[in-house]
Amino acid sequence: MKNYKIILMLLLTVMGQYVAAQTEVKKPNEAFELFFGTFVNNDEAILKTLNEYLRPTVEGQDAYQVNFKETSEEVKNSSVDHFLEAFPKSAASACKKEAREYFTAMFANFKAAKLTIKEVKVVPNEYVEGSKIAEITYSASFKVPAKLTSGPAGDPKKIKTEDLKKYLIQATQDFKNADKTVTTDQNFSLYELKEGDKIYYWNGSPDEIVTNLTDFYFESFGSNE
Repeated sequence: MKNYKIILMLLLTVMGQYVAAQTEVKKPNEAFELFFGTFVNNDEAILKTLNEYLRPTVEGQDAYQVNFKETSEEVKNSSVDHFLEAFPKSAASACKKEAREYFTAMFANFKAAKLTIKEVKVVPNEYVEGSKIAEITYSASFKVPAKLTSGPAGDPKKIKTEDLKKYLIQATQDFKNADKTVTTDQNFSLYELKEGDKIYYWNGSPDEIVTNLTDFYFESFGSNE
């Protein structure tokens, strides 16, 4: 009889470990990697995986519907137009192609950011009883030019077309040949979301990751752009 009790206890222990292991669909660090890969790296495959992961929490729908190509074009066009506003219309018109290439190279380096998760702390959510928050401490690294070509001197409204074009071509090469790595430490919270016996981690404002990293990235190579 004692042997049966021992076997039963072992069986229950193994089952308990199995259930516990199945509770978290993904560990907090794995979930954060999906958010980073989606919103910073703009990786289509990772977006698909993120949506598959969160689908049970949004009634079988895609949590995020993002057209990276379309969004990237909108941001690029806006950046180019805003940048060229500072120069004479004739120069701006003649250098639009070079300006697009400049911002394409700049944004490509941002999207190639490398992620390192340094620490994950799961703590009680003081606002939701019985729920927890995963506090992620991570670092993001970017390649930037050690020395970015300076913009043409003088009044931007009097700049010559050939000078603006020359600057944009050289600055584009600076980003393509980026030879310096800059790193920033950041924090981000993922909130526990329970669906049946499964636990998911999410954050309703993933754009916060991009906002914080964008500020750092653009400050890392000065304001000559």
